Amino acid sequence: MYQSSPSIKIIILFMVRITNKKQESNLLINTDLITEQKRELEIARKQASEYAMIFDLLAQIAHADNESKTIESILNVFQNLFSPRKLFYISLQNNQSEKLYSLPVLNEEEITIKERLSSFDKEYEWTESLKGFRVKIHFKGQKLGVLEIDEIALPEYKEHYLNLTMSLIEVCGLAIENARKHQRLKDAGNQLKKEKDALEKALSEIKQLSGLLPICMHCKSIRDDHGYWKQLEEYIQERSGAQFSHSICRNCAKKHYPDYDLYDDDIK
Repeated sequence: MYQSSPSIKIIILFMVRITNKKQESNLLINTDLITEQKRELEIARKQASEYAMIFDLLAQIAHADNESKTIESILNVFQNLFSPRKLFYISLQNNQSEKLYSLPVLNEEEITIKERLSSFDKEYEWTESLKGFRVKIHFKGQKLGVLEIDEIALPEYKEHYLNLTMSLIEVCGLAIENARKHQRLKDAGNQLKKEKDALEKALSEIKQLSGLLPICMHCKSIRDDHGYWKQLEEYIQERSGAQFSHSICRNCAKKHYPDYDLYDDDIK
């Protein structure tokens, strides 16, 4: 029977080891590839979830009919996306601060937040904690407000979150500007209605006297459209809303009350 030499056995063992190492290496490569594919798939799913949430919440923004509701909807978008512990927005009109919004409740002095956000005039910057950022909300070059998102749940993704926020700024600015225009139109409409109502009320109270008035040559009564004779005061009051207060002229005073000096001689 043929007996293999020790050298042949060594060579065979060496080749078996090389084969096993290659298989182990291929297995490691395949494992790394699967891990990388899983990671990319997880990132894709996360981004798809974010975009779906954004589209859903942006639809809510589009239906807001005033600035306060619009801003609250915008804050809800970022609250759901990033889960920050601090979320502030200050509304600006002509670079003057108006109202401060917060989700959740304020956890620092309002005046401090207003001063910090009102003076901010960059496109963006990182917060002092380095776990969030501030961005300027604008539309067509007009500064509408400043948004601060801080202490986000996953600060390692802050650059991704910042890029996502910057891509939404124009949409947020458009929604806020539309809400302001809608409110201005609504206020103008309400003012026009008030003025119209006031004008109609004034017109309803104005009664014009015109044409020939049949008046008695002795008692000065006036005959109305129904043939009734009415005193001059009553006739005018019914048609003009004027009110009369009775007095006596100088000539009638002398004629009817000669014993009383109702007028001084120097008064004519």
